[in-house]
Amino acid sequence: MNKIMLVFGLVLTGLLCVACADDRKVAPLVLQVLDYTEIPIDISNPDRGAYRGRWQNISPNSVNETNSPFGITPEVDHRVPVDANSVLYHGRQVPPVEGDDIEETQFYNRVNQNANPYVGGTGVSALPAISFMCFDLCNFSSNAFLSAKDAFGYKGDGLFANPGNGATRTGKTLPLTSFALDYMRGLLQKVRDGNGVAFVKFSYDGNGFNYIESNKYPHLNLTEGLIHGPEPTFVTDNNPSAMCNVPGHEDKTWIQYHIWQLKPIFHEFEDVIMSVKTGMLGPWGEQHSSPEAQSVDAYKMLLDAYLDAVPASRALLTHAGGFLAWYNETYGTTYTFTDIDAMPIPSKGSPEARFGFFNDSYSAGNWSDSGSLSEGNPMINNRYGSSTYDRYRVITWLNKQNQIVQGEGGIGDNVFGNMPGAIIEAQQLRTSNLNMRHGSYNRWDSFIYNEANVTKPVQFPANEEELRGKAFTGEIKTAIFDPLYDGRTGLEYFRDRMGYRLVLREANASEFVKQNSTLMFEGKIQNVGFGNVVNEKKVSVIMKSKDGSNSYLAVTNLDARDWLTDEGGNGRPDNTAAWRDLNFSINMDAFGSVPAGDYDIYLKINDPKEQSANKRCIRFANKGNSWNANLGANLIGSTTVAP
Repeated sequence: MNKIMLVFGLVLTGLLCVACADDRKVAPLVLQVLDYTEIPIDISNPDRGAYRGRWQNISPNSVNETNSPFGITPEVDHRVPVDANSVLYHGRQVPPVEGDDIEETQFYNRVNQNANPYVGGTGVSALPAISFMCFDLCNFSSNAFLSAKDAFGYKGDGLFANPGNGATRTGKTLPLTSFALDYMRGLLQKVRDGNGVAFVKFSYDGNGFNYIESNKYPHLNLTEGLIHGPEPTFVTDNNPSAMCNVPGHEDKTWIQYHIWQLKPIFHEFEDVIMSVKTGMLGPWGEQHSSPEAQSVDAYKMLLDAYLDAVPASRALLTHAGGFLAWYNETYGTTYTFTDIDAMPIPSKGSPEARFGFFNDSYSAGNWSDSGSLSEGNPMINNRYGSSTYDRYRVITWLNKQNQIVQGEGGIGDNVFGNMPGAIIEAQQLRTSNLNMRHGSYNRWDSFIYNEANVTKPVQFPANEEELRGKAFTGEIKTAIFDPLYDGRTGLEYFRDRMGYRLVLREANASEFVKQNSTLMFEGKIQNVGFGNVVNEKKVSVIMKSKDGSNSYLAVTNLDARDWLTDEGGNGRPDNTAAWRDLNFSINMDAFGSVPAGDYDIYLKINDPKEQSANKRCIRFANKGNSWNANLGANLIGSTTVAP
């Protein structure tokens, strides 16, 4: 009996092995006939690239009630109204685009247009995927001036109201009204209705009226500097208390209460918010100059409030000093600018991992980018001591953060602003977003991207003194040349490399799959951008019938944030070490009931909370006709479904 059972078992095992072999034989992985090469064009993908800042240039003799009713201001935020009677102001937009700011635009060449429409001047254009959605809350702070004229009046007589007619020169500290909240919802809804994402910022001085920039008014005898803090948490005769007086919220400052009021909006529009610039402190919300913007305790309060209010899926932008203040006060550490590069890499999902960086003078051409990189160093030194700023330590910290790095204009004439040094540093910073309407982009536009120019060794200064003296002894680095852009401009290369940029390099799919079996796929993808995918994305597979319009979708467990760029900046296609796995297996029942037939296989990458069928989806940078705009998905192969 034992011998009979043994023979039976061997026979059964053999039959099972044959069946397994047959399954592998009838469903081999087949290399797909696709174009695996990159196309050197602008691709408008969410969360990365150029954005169309609300920028205006007006000469002093062009200021009037039409061009600039509140005075000269270069960076214009939406003025949030109190009620229907409030005066709206969005600046002198040229050309005017209200709401989402998504319109193809040339990069700025640093030539002021004055009364003429903005034309950019570089000849290099981009279609932004980011809306500059910034809100000025000056009407809701008794310290925030409502116009440049009001600020000058206060500077002259020290009064918060016009002595002639008694009209207030500032807003009034009070809760955000329902009218104000609905106004902001309306603008964010315009972003959702479009095909972009929102870069969101709130501040109490979105037009910089509390900050006197003497160069903007050459006909006046002014001393540059802040009049006083615009925040409703700064105590003045006009704003006697920093604490909220709304019943039930007396434990909050006015800033905390305003952010608490904004919390439902952050969650309601999570699907279209790219990141939130924590702002609120200082002129333009740039977190400098005002007493509050130089307070460790203010940053702890501010950033904790934003961490609570903004969904955990979204990045929060601040500067190095603000982050150090929050981190030290949160974890009981004493990091300073001296050892900021020694801070640990933040663990995935931790509060500290959410913080990115804004640089208001990106690559401005000096050691600190006009103070943006070193912002908050005196504050940190005063609290923790022995804080010495070093550019390279800050950049090392930023690289480890692996987050969104957003920049305004600067791009100075030195090793950091000129190419190829600017390329090398952008790869270290993981630069993701730049304001195309504010900066000397003519520097990059005049750089011819060829092997000789790109691979010219760059020696960086060892310190600030060397940068001033032009004799450098620092590290020598060489950028990697990508022949795909040979003969183009440096600006075109930089435009396309901001943030992430994904190229499908290999695709193997099941030749056919049974209705009750599993679709298999093995491929390779390369991220050739400066940075990585930061915000969480849903990665889905779509099977679309070749004979009709029916399509079937299943969600994978792939994480687009794992498709990391090469740390050395090598985005060349022959750098196979930087190819990342793109593998999945999906049971056919996950697609629903899929009829037998021939199907194209698409990969769709979008936000988990996206409400549209095909907006804000990531497009691969491959040549050919692999992009399906109706599906918002990339063709990665084809297969046959067998009964």
